[in-house]
Amino acid sequence: MGSELLDQLNDEIKRVVTPVSVFIGIEAFLGFFGNLFVLYVFIKRYHDCNFRYFVLCLAFLDFISTLTTMPGQIFTQQHWYKYPFPIVCKVKSFFNVFTVSGEALCLCTIAVDRYRKVCAPLGWQIKPRQALIMCGVTYGAAFALSLPVSFLWGTHQHVRIYNGRNVTVTVCGKDSHYVNSKQPFLYAASVNIIIGICLLILLVLYILVAKTLILGRPWTRRRQNLGASKVSKSLASQTKSKQKLKISDGGSVSNSNVPTGIEMATIDLSTTVTRSLDDESEPVDVDDCRVMDAHTSCDGGTSEVRPKKRIRRQRRDIASRVRRKTYIMFVLTIIFIVTTILYMTLLASADILKSLNDYEKAVYFFFFRLVFINHVINPFVYGCLDPQFKQILGDMKKCLLMKVRKV
Repeated sequence: MGSELLDQLNDEIKRVVTPVSVFIGIEAFLGFFGNLFVLYVFIKRYHDCNFRYFVLCLAFLDFISTLTTMPGQIFTQQHWYKYPFPIVCKVKSFFNVFTVSGEALCLCTIAVDRYRKVCAPLGWQIKPRQALIMCGVTYGAAFALSLPVSFLWGTHQHVRIYNGRNVTVTVCGKDSHYVNSKQPFLYAASVNIIIGICLLILLVLYILVAKTLILGRPWTRRRQNLGASKVSKSLASQTKSKQKLKISDGGSVSNSNVPTGIEMATIDLSTTVTRSLDDESEPVDVDDCRVMDAHTSCDGGTSEVRPKKRIRRQRRDIASRVRRKTYIMFVLTIIFIVTTILYMTLLASADILKSLNDYEKAVYFFFFRLVFINHVINPFVYGCLDPQFKQILGDMKKCLLMKVRKV
């Protein structure tokens, strides 16, 4: 009789939460194939840069979530009062903390990278190799932060009154050894504080980034002054070089192969800018500033302006790519902040579940798991905002269509 009541009790909540489970299932499906595609594109087709490693860091976390946390949540909702497998509960709970905390730490690293590139491009920058190491450190920190979940979370039993009778239910939550302990609460509070600090760092850094993008770059004038200084020094150096080229018999050596002052300054200035920004963009050739043209050369006349224009154009292209990728990460960060704050708020008020009916629980589960949007939305954001990602998509589509036509 007790088993029948338990089945009936579980079937009631299953019917109510099934729409939420279907919604999570759709998210898991889209997230699985979307992040799998992102991993393929950024591993096989994307150029080496910080943006690539950070996207891979996020995509791998999202991919893990579609295989563990999201299916585990569906299973939990469908077996809310008779949870059969404690190990599934532990795995789901562990990867829930691992993916959320890992994404928070990764986005913080990205925010630092964006801040340095936008607000201090002439200062030190995170290099691609350092970005890769920082991603590894992020995973390690997230793993260490999530490890206590393996012990504190699991299944436990308690008695619930249903149709005037006592029914023993088994739920996924605190482990049976820690049901009456304060350790799960203290641990959850600590994790929330750490994630809250990450959210605060994200807000502060992106406010500074947005301020710089909207109001302008305070380093522009400094860079222009630096360029003017390099031009004057290079012109003086060129004059001395010409004097040294006189030979003892009264002849002179042609200086057509000697870079002019404009060229030297352009090379120096472009190299400075490229080193500060171009570790995330397509390679820009600044070794040879001369424009090969049928009518002009870099040796004199109006051709001296050509290298300067080319470097300015390259500099604008690099800055445009920095801004564009900053916007991408800004969008992802805003979505993460909003959904995570909602998640943490509902998590802190989880005790109200005992007083909610089944329909109210379904609404609670829906908003509680909106945080899963972070594991699904990234491929769509890249497809809309990253031109290189869209170009790769287009090339793959053309290749696929050509193969289909051949068949």
